[in-house]
Amino acid sequence: METNYGIGTGSYANERDDWRRAVERARLEGWRFLELTAVLEPLFETLPAFLAQRGELLDGFDRVSLHAPIWAEAPARLVDAIAGLPLDGDVIFHPDAWADERALDRLGARVVFENMDVGKRSGRTVEDLSRVFAGHIDAGFCLDVAHVWTNDPSLRLGHDLLDALGDRLRQLHVSGIERDGSHRPTTQTDLELYRPLLERCEAVPWILETVIE
Repeated sequence: METNYGIGTGSYANERDDWRRAVERARLEGWRFLELTAVLEPLFETLPAFLAQRGELLDGFDRVSLHAPIWAEAPARLVDAIAGLPLDGDVIFHPDAWADERALDRLGARVVFENMDVGKRSGRTVEDLSRVFAGHIDAGFCLDVAHVWTNDPSLRLGHDLLDALGDRLRQLHVSGIERDGSHRPTTQTDLELYRPLLERCEAVPWILETVIE
């Protein structure tokens, strides 16, 4: 395993709805970096109880981030809930849904926006994301290399995003993906395709969002 790789709990199809089982599996597999994948509100709502009883489960990871729900019925209340968790790491948000939410100011520099796939209405291009960061000047950037590919199979867009936003880079998302944005298992062919982008980002974790076949 390359030392830059970490894992998102959402990668585990059989464990991802059970925080304890997913985190225990990640520990047993020896990942250095962990992202708690709470992309749906009902799953996020079970996270505080797990964190209250987690013991030392998260202590073995060099870095723990949280992927916030991609949408919230009451955004400000959800941000308050995130701020109240016993976590202090980065929180990943989808800019198409969250860019205009001022409650994110409460999280300050913990806010990280990722670039979106071809199916989203915004958050896909350098111009889109530059507008997002103009409204959140302390926020970080997560480069999703698979999302880049859905917009531009040459991956030139990924290099443009790094050129423009590289000083904000906090982590990568890496996965297999179809042209419509549907995730699938990550193959070695995917990783070789992404390698030119990965090699520009060796200072940050590379979070696998789907397991390697």
